[in-house]
Amino acid sequence: MTELRETVWIEDCTLANLIWRKLGKQPDGFIEKVINRNPGLSVDQYIPVGTEIIFPVSEIAETSATADVVRLWD
Repeated sequence: MTELRETVWIEDCTLANLIWRKLGKQPDGFIEKVINRNPGLSVDQYIPVGTEIIFPVSEIAETSATADVVRLWD
């Protein structure tokens, strides 16, 4: 299993915010996978500074490369 480790060095950081900063996206169901991999984390609370978070990146579902793009002036 491929995983990334990140130590929290920012005050008032939530899990969703940390995932967005690390991956640049919010994959479906990924917050739940991170919580399962890191017992004791909560979605609603700020993560204490110095906490190490494990991101199971091998469990990110690949999105379709043929996504529909809507452009305003097409």
